[in-house]
Amino acid sequence: MKIRLEKQKKKVKRARAWELDALRGLAILLVVWDHVMFSVGHIFYIGGWEYSSSEFLNKFGSFALDYWDSMLRVYGWPVFVFIFFFVSGVCTAFSRNNFLRGLRLAAVALLVTGATYVLDEVLGFSGTYIQFGVLHCLALCILLFSLLSIPVNLLDRVKNGRFIKAAVYLAVAAALIAINYTYNITLYEVNTTNHVVPSTSPVTGMFVFTRDWWTADYFPLLPFFGFFMIGAALAPAAYPEGKSLLPELDGKWNRFLTVPGKYSLYIYLGIQIVAIFLLWLLTLAITGEVYFFE
Repeated sequence: MKIRLEKQKKKVKRARAWELDALRGLAILLVVWDHVMFSVGHIFYIGGWEYSSSEFLNKFGSFALDYWDSMLRVYGWPVFVFIFFFVSGVCTAFSRNNFLRGLRLAAVALLVTGATYVLDEVLGFSGTYIQFGVLHCLALCILLFSLLSIPVNLLDRVKNGRFIKAAVYLAVAAALIAINYTYNITLYEVNTTNHVVPSTSPVTGMFVFTRDWWTADYFPLLPFFGFFMIGAALAPAAYPEGKSLLPELDGKWNRFLTVPGKYSLYIYLGIQIVAIFLLWLLTLAITGEVYFFE
């Protein structure tokens, strides 16, 4: 009887905090929109639609470029990337092994680099190569956090240790934000100017925005590790038992956000491929050409 009960306990899935899934779902849906607009404007429109006789393709491409340069994106993009990294930091409270999770994500990120290199250099989809994108950055954030958490987790043995842990992580986040403010360009500048930080070494671009590392999707460690650590600071204080703070509000009404939130990694991996394929079919159907190939 005991053995059967133990097996049933193992099968029970850990409760999910629906509010975190919803926030991550909102962020990934905005990422999808952003990536599709990039593909439309910077790959297809610039790659050939602007010379097409199709009024629809011209207007669609122009709309995408207008969005890319709009104040909506200038101020909106920093908000939803903050949400994404912040929620990822909070979710460290729900992982049994953050180091292993970081390693797995790093492996996926390297596959993305390889796949986009083939798309860019071999198949001619110019502007698709990703050297150090959001998955690379997030994987590094998780790995660094897992190493930092080794000594910090010793605080679990003292009274109110979880609040002290939160304070330590918040101090780290504040230090990272201060370093970013001192040495990096702002996210506003990323969206409005061509300014970058001068590269002082081959690895400078991993930490701050430099021209040498700039590719289609570029997320250096700063300021995003700071955003991540703000979420990590909230985790031990707000989610010590890994349970939702608002279980009574959970329901079918939030599925349009929580479902994409649960599968955000798969959506991120698939959206660019699916978007390019569908836009390729659209181009072929309307113009009969595939002139965006180099």
